[in-house]
Amino acid sequence: MTESIFLLAKNGNQDATEQVIRSIEPFIIQQCRRVHLRIHDFEDLKQICYEAVIKGIPKIRKENLESAPSYLMKCVHNALKYEARRILAQPSDLSLESEDSDGIRYGEKLVAEDDTEETIIRNHDRQLIKEAFQELCTEEKNVVSYFIQDHYGGLKRYSDLYKVDYRKARYLKDKALRKMRLYLEAQDEQLSSNS
Repeated sequence: MTESIFLLAKNGNQDATEQVIRSIEPFIIQQCRRVHLRIHDFEDLKQICYEAVIKGIPKIRKENLESAPSYLMKCVHNALKYEARRILAQPSDLSLESEDSDGIRYGEKLVAEDDTEETIIRNHDRQLIKEAFQELCTEEKNVVSYFIQDHYGGLKRYSDLYKVDYRKARYLKDKALRKMRLYLEAQDEQLSSNS
């Protein structure tokens, strides 16, 4: 682009101004794609850039016409930065009752009402119980499984199915649960000594 076009645009020629804007429009589009502000879309940002170019053209000095394109690019860059600072300085007044752009309340978007810390602790406890269960022998695992599935008739079903005396099945269940409790207590002591 020749220096004469910048000089004509500086003197107020509308066609020259449009030609200057068209010459740096790829830069404007590139910069606008990089900026994402919550209240402006792409077209709004382009308008801000066009205003910056139009305001910057009269400020070009005649002796610096060769650096006019880079000066106007800097004007565009600064205008976008200024707009970003202006928008980001405003506090966001969002609450759980506010709606997003799709009309959905933010409160409805929450994943769960459970406390994350409690969930992690519960999962850790389940893992420890599984480990304690794995420490049992096969016969003890079977008794505990029948007892867990049916508290009131599980041991009777176990004794009938495996042809074991009911009192022996109860003793085996108590022994297995005691083993599991001792394992869990040892793990709890180990965790408390580590922390």
